[in-house]
Amino acid sequence: MPYGYYSYFYGYSYMGPTPGMVHPDSYYPFPQPLYSPLTPSFRSRTPGRNADYARKYYSHLARVNSPDTTIDYKKARFFVIKSFTEDNVHKSMKYQVWSSTNEGNKRLNDAYHKSVAEKVPLFLFFSVNGSKQFVGVAKMASEVDFKEGFAHWQQDRKWTGKFKVEWIFIKDIPNKEFKPIIVPSNENKSVTNMKDAQEIPFESGIKMLEIFKSYEAELSLLDGFEHYDSDERKSSDAKTHKPESFARIPQEGSRGRGKRRRGRGGARRVHEGKAESKKEEAKTQPATNP
Repeated sequence: MPYGYYSYFYGYSYMGPTPGMVHPDSYYPFPQPLYSPLTPSFRSRTPGRNADYARKYYSHLARVNSPDTTIDYKKARFFVIKSFTEDNVHKSMKYQVWSSTNEGNKRLNDAYHKSVAEKVPLFLFFSVNGSKQFVGVAKMASEVDFKEGFAHWQQDRKWTGKFKVEWIFIKDIPNKEFKPIIVPSNENKSVTNMKDAQEIPFESGIKMLEIFKSYEAELSLLDGFEHYDSDERKSSDAKTHKPESFARIPQEGSRGRGKRRRGRGGARRVHEGKAESKKEEAKTQPATNP
């Protein structure tokens, strides 16, 4: 496109003014998305407006971001989790589950069993691809169930297996707060450049926990809970209730009304209903001259 294009992860790319694509809050004629993974309009204009909704209807989120949360660990394990969409992270917070790729699930499952044996917690730092921020921290609370999936992901057939999580912090914290944390085992790159299901060294993980506890975030996914709940209901209704116009209604004389039989002459279709009644009428009527 000559003037601008939309990327799923990064929003609009500004290559010049595009007529007719002006954000209602913008003074400049540049294409700006009404909604994008980076700055969702439904949770950026009134910070905290929906956080109480999430805590009211989901009791397991009532203690999230508690100032009394313990982060003084002598030993713990930490992993980065990358999600394709904010919607899936909302599902994780709501249903207390998560699933990674097959390789990621195996890696996390092995780490979980070792952490249980050593009696140490295993923390997961969540980030949405392209968002340039971390959105929360959860504890891994069960081993991976490789046989049973989870039906509510945005791409429900793509992910197999699931495991339980317990959310500790839910805050939008920009990557710049974590940039100074360098991971030697990751080619001396910042922790913000780590991949999905990649382990964070203990010292770096503790620093990230300290940032999550002390950072005063203006926004979080809790602010978007009501919006995502509404989207989930609409999506569920669309899957379970097909519009009447899409229902398959057999028409008179259609192929669906016949029975297929095979004989020496190959496949032939014998129609029921009206065709059969005409044959019976022809038998009972007297013969007439041509």
